[in-house]
Amino acid sequence: MNQPITWDGLNPFPLYRQMRDTNPVYKDINHSWNVFRYEDVKHVLTNHNTFSSQVSFEERSILFMDPPRHQKYRSMASQLFTPKMAMGMAPRISAVVDELISVLREQEETDLVRSLSIPLPLHVLTDWLGVPPEDRLPFKRWSELEVKYNSFTGGMDAYEDESEALQEELRSYFQWMIDSRRKEPKDDLVSALLSVKGETGGYTDGEMVDFCFLLIIGGIETTAHLLTNTVLTLDEYPEVMRSIRDDSDTVSKVIDEVLRYRSPVQSTFRIVLHDIEMGGHLIRRGEPINVWLGAANRDERVFKNAEAFDIERKNNTNHLAFSSGIHYCLGVHLAKLEVKTAITELLAHMSQLERIRVKELVPIHSTVLLGLESLPITYKFAVK
Repeated sequence: MNQPITWDGLNPFPLYRQMRDTNPVYKDINHSWNVFRYEDVKHVLTNHNTFSSQVSFEERSILFMDPPRHQKYRSMASQLFTPKMAMGMAPRISAVVDELISVLREQEETDLVRSLSIPLPLHVLTDWLGVPPEDRLPFKRWSELEVKYNSFTGGMDAYEDESEALQEELRSYFQWMIDSRRKEPKDDLVSALLSVKGETGGYTDGEMVDFCFLLIIGGIETTAHLLTNTVLTLDEYPEVMRSIRDDSDTVSKVIDEVLRYRSPVQSTFRIVLHDIEMGGHLIRRGEPINVWLGAANRDERVFKNAEAFDIERKNNTNHLAFSSGIHYCLGVHLAKLEVKTAITELLAHMSQLERIRVKELVPIHSTVLLGLESLPITYKFAVK
């Protein structure tokens, strides 16, 4: 019962299957509970009265808030994060993708992570916030640092001081933007945050700074891993890549199945608020519980032939890659549109695209996120 869980950052799925079959509710060596089956995972995600997201004394992020504060925070944020908002950003997303792809014409191979997966959401989100291109450097440094931090290259401690310094630099920058937009509003997200109101008023300056910072943390890295995981999966399933070339509408189904099959977010965390029985075990008040989204998304009890990548799966949109319940991801429409645009344009411009197999894949060192430190690809542009 108290054995450690051995994690394979490239392929954790055999472990998930073993745990679903033999230990679906499991207490590990660190005295944390773990749930692996879809039904249990969704139960934890959707029952905030029993499973608290407030795992820190500082509620600086909507991710770690419980009602009623969460309701106030989310109700205002949801006024901004809408499908209409995402579609309104479509021209800018297309322009960023075209700009990044045009650079690739100068070479025949690249690291997709650094040439497209990270720059795309970085440019889109900083543009939306109102950050001018000349001020992007700290944000670029932050996103690059996150890849290094999660890869354990040189150890996490090697980046701790730089990470803390960058956090303070970004927070100071956002406060400056808030002060500036209060005096002179513009057509950007920071100005919109200043104007949005809820039942009890608007955001405080501190809440706006935290919100902007969360957008950068959550919006860049998860979207980057989704794009990288999609290209990796298409390389493994060339017939699916061909189907996108024949019918670009297929890409939406591909993305939903990638979200199920190779979710960028694999786990999340809750605290139990009162004693509860689950899977024949008594989980006591105050105990931590890890919720394995990646395992739930491959549960054969819900997804038939779950280990197969099948874009025609009838229920693939039932995946939990974006969580469920009150913490369902606000940025889902924007993230999917970014990845859809990137994949569509890549395959429209390139007649060949494949992973360079002589270069070993190195996963990021994280049990929360599933992604690669780099994805070396080779390609040829179509002759027009």
